Amino acid sequence: MICFQGVMRLLVSVIFFGASYAFACEAPKDAPYPPLAVEGGVIVFSSIAVLEDEGKPNPEMGLGVSFLDCSTGITKFISRLPYVADPGEVRDVFTENVVSGENELFVIHSAPIRAFTGVSYGSDYFSVMVFHKAEGGFTLDKKLTDYFGSGADVLSPDDNDDKPIYTYPFKTRDAVVSQLASKNYRGWASDNLPDLNVNKKTSIYSLKSMATDTKMYLVKGDKVKQEAVSAGWVSILYTTAKKKEIRGWVLCENVDGC
Repeated sequence: MICFQGVMRLLVSVIFFGASYAFACEAPKDAPYPPLAVEGGVIVFSSIAVLEDEGKPNPEMGLGVSFLDCSTGITKFISRLPYVADPGEVRDVFTENVVSGENELFVIHSAPIRAFTGVSYGSDYFSVMVFHKAEGGFTLDKKLTDYFGSGADVLSPDDNDDKPIYTYPFKTRDAVVSQLASKNYRGWASDNLPDLNVNKKTSIYSLKSMATDTKMYLVKGDKVKQEAVSAGWVSILYTTAKKKEIRGWVLCENVDGC
């Protein structure tokens, strides 16, 4: 009888703690995007005041991402998502293995562009944010986040040409996963950035923006040293025949750099 009572107490304990665990991991039902189960908990999204309005009576609201820890029931804030005069929407959230051998958390976000910048856009403004598992939660992986970057398709200033002159390359999970498997990404991740050959006449920009054309350009056959990669752009160093150094940004596709 004593043994039977002991078994019953153990069974009740298992049921109780199992129920507590499930309750602790119950994500909000009114979340702006479905939760994602990850090791140790759940990734959840919620409305949150934009940083500039935090503490104000009627703040502008953006989107935030948090980690619900199943072992404690505590929700730990991870990060705000980009706010471009609009909270936008989460397009996808997933985990994927990176070169380091670890699974990292990827969040693809987009928002409509409401401001006039003198540039004609052909898509929403996209961004990819990457987070790695840390003690008790997640923290931003700045290097990978900078690599995938953010941007929107830019249309030709010629009204008769609807073809984009720049396309933000990482709007979907498939595009991100494909990039993670690429030779160029593996070289970048291992800090092995080879020199590149220019494959066509290409403009040099001072920033990762089609609006920052320096009016300088490279021609097919020129060789450049790549110094950084982000959002379909390569930061390059070009040394002229007279040993003058020119730095700027060029499109990856024009130097086979991404």
